[in-house]
Amino acid sequence: MYLPDPRLYPRVNAQNPVIRALMSLLTEADAGEITRKREALTALIASLVESHDSPGLNAALTQAPSQDAYKVLWDTLRDVVETPATTANQWAVPFAIPVILVAGFKGEATLPGEVDAAALLDLLKSNGVIAADANAWLHNQLLSADQLAAINPSLLTAWRDQLQNPADHNWQLHPLKFKDEAVFQRYLVGVMVQQRDAQPAIQLNPSAGQWTLALAQKLGEMLKTNGVTLFPIPRVPLAWLPALETGRVTQLETRLQVATSNALRSIRSAGHWPVVTIAGHEGGEIRITYSSREDKERWEGFVWPLAPLDSAERIRHFAEDLLRECHLDDIRIIDAVQPDQDSDGLPFFVTAHIKPVTHQ
Repeated sequence: MYLPDPRLYPRVNAQNPVIRALMSLLTEADAGEITRKREALTALIASLVESHDSPGLNAALTQAPSQDAYKVLWDTLRDVVETPATTANQWAVPFAIPVILVAGFKGEATLPGEVDAAALLDLLKSNGVIAADANAWLHNQLLSADQLAAINPSLLTAWRDQLQNPADHNWQLHPLKFKDEAVFQRYLVGVMVQQRDAQPAIQLNPSAGQWTLALAQKLGEMLKTNGVTLFPIPRVPLAWLPALETGRVTQLETRLQVATSNALRSIRSAGHWPVVTIAGHEGGEIRITYSSREDKERWEGFVWPLAPLDSAERIRHFAEDLLRECHLDDIRIIDAVQPDQDSDGLPFFVTAHIKPVTHQ
């Protein structure tokens, strides 16, 4: 069963020079012209970044007429931000390590927002993730996704070219407050200095291994709080922009795992047979519901807001694999896009007893 993508994309805006160059590239068949037009698109994106024209850059990204078009713009932006000038002998490499923190406590609790950065840096160096002799720095605060997103591509390129340290940025400390349970998305951020002819100072997007387990254990020790059950889930170091995307997806996957476990346990403890539905909804969301065959009234829902790089089918496969691991066989995929709201103006969810809308 296919899960339809509920997102609607804007029409091609030929008045936007970036969109015009993008569509010219995507519709080109000649190999030589493709290379030339890709270079022209890269030059347009670079000019927006160099001139600190964030509104112009955001307009181009939000006006991408399809997901494939968005991916081309995204990859081009990454190339502009992450590739130093060919004349540079050295440059800075800002990076981030996404960390998901699954915390539980009976009542209200607060986790510290700081870590021992020097100890973590030593761990990464001893495991070869960061070169032993690298000129490296790691921040001692766990930053939120909003804090990372506030660093625009123009500032990232300035850090790269001017060998600036993110520590000089005015970061505000955010302790992690929660009640009962929470899934936090945070980042360890740092910067390396890379020499032109030297080996990579940091392994970006390396394979996970024993070092990730050691990093998780070290983070757990540093953030230990009386009475709190804590499971840190660190990912691998990434460049700044893809780290934001990886952290967002990992947090949603982890929240889905927690929601699924809690909901199925509740349904089964009542002696009922669980039913899970997965549907795409107008407004750009995947909604997953947990209900039972026996009870028409009680159900729970999980919402995955679709970001530009999300794949509805990938989310569906992840959810199905998770549910089958939980020994669930009544999984219902809704093959028509569902409305955002019901007739009363409330969010609409499909359950075992609330039937899907077959036509609008």
